Amino acid sequence: FDKNMRIAYDLDGTLYDSLSHVFRVDSIIRERLGYPKISLDDYRKNFQSHDWKKFYRDLGIREEDIDQVISLFIKENRIGEPPSLIHGAREALYATEKAIGRENVYIITNEPLDGVKLRFERDGLTHFLQNVDNPFSGKTNEIFKLAQDNLKSPFVYIGDITSDGEACLEARKMGSDNVRFFGMTHPYAITPKDLMERFIAQNSNFARVLESLADVHKIWDQLL
Repeated sequence: FDKNMRIAYDLDGTLYDSLSHVFRVDSIIRERLGYPKISLDDYRKNFQSHDWKKFYRDLGIREEDIDQVISLFIKENRIGEPPSLIHGAREALYATEKAIGRENVYIITNEPLDGVKLRFERDGLTHFLQNVDNPFSGKTNEIFKLAQDNLKSPFVYIGDITSDGEACLEARKMGSDNVRFFGMTHPYAITPKDLMERFIAQNSNFARVLESLADVHKIWDQLL
């Protein structure tokens, strides 16, 4: 395989079991502001990180409340113990490092850097901090920029929500056609499995399903 390839992981729902945490935070905010409860299924179906205002709009938040909701989420999300590392996540990161080198392993997440640092210090992953990018306003430009550094080698993004795949699609349209996407369908994924599989099927020229973190070796063993 191409040892110059780079592989980037999403954080929440991909490496960390975050779904119950973020759903609880958003449920508390909804109750505080007088909005009706929503089901976990509806939350998962609408969840995306490409446009936070659209996400909350789709969940019924009034336009005049959206900025407040986003600010409250950022604040409330930091309270309490951070989400737990998914079983097999540490092993997946180290297997990736062994295959392509630590300098080629990235984390691209909406989580602020101080939050990532807190998790990684707790979980013994601090040496991966050097390649953490946290573009809260969207991942497209970051994926595009990193992929542009070496267009001759694949840049792979592993994520658990379809908006991660959409960010990869946009980066490809911008000129980084070496971008590949592997969509997680393990039980911790925020996007429901059927929706992720539908997105992959519609974008099979650059996207594949990744059912488990134990399967990450397939990326460099059988890269599309």
